[in-house]
Amino acid sequence: MFVGSIWKLTIPPRVQFFLWLLSNNRVLTRDNLGKRREVSDPTCLFCSEKESISHLFFECCVARNIWLIISELLNQDIGANFESIARFWVANKRHKFTNVVTSSVIWSLWKLRNEMCFQGVTWTGMKRVLLRTVRMARRWVPLLNPETGLLVEEFAQQLENRASLPPQLQWMPVMINTSSGWDLLGAQPLGSVVSGQTNTPCNVSRPEVVSQFGLEP
Repeated sequence: MFVGSIWKLTIPPRVQFFLWLLSNNRVLTRDNLGKRREVSDPTCLFCSEKESISHLFFECCVARNIWLIISELLNQDIGANFESIARFWVANKRHKFTNVVTSSVIWSLWKLRNEMCFQGVTWTGMKRVLLRTVRMARRWVPLLNPETGLLVEEFAQQLENRASLPPQLQWMPVMINTSSGWDLLGAQPLGSVVSGQTNTPCNVSRPEVVSQFGLEP
């Protein structure tokens, strides 16, 4: 349903091809790579959960934070799964601006992931992802008509402003429902990576993940 619409998106051809790979579950995330050869470390470079297409681009706490910020800036619910993003591709004439933005997010996540995997780039926070998305979107402006290009530039400026806000950290209790009522589960802390006013829970179950995200209390 969505695949044929990819080629109508106003984005660079290599990004169209990447979205085609993503749509067909052929992007070489570590789970897909594991189908071809042995992979010693199957975990996501952002959060240390098992890496898959769905996880990397939509379920990881980094991705979820980005999609929340994007939804807020666009003033519409983008969602946080493949179907919710791809539904806009089908009506590209009406959602050309939205499709440029979401494609730049997906491509930026993949590029940063590869830099961390192959070039030893270290995670320094959400600001890096947001600013990469800003740069990516601005590079694509020459492909667009003046009206859409202006919308993309305005969005890029808003996202750049958001990225400049100081990061915040909140620790929230994890509650479980027991026979005697709701109890605090102290063995598994729940952290959250917060950018500006956006607060997305990030389940943290390993000390190294807590350290990786800078979530020390």
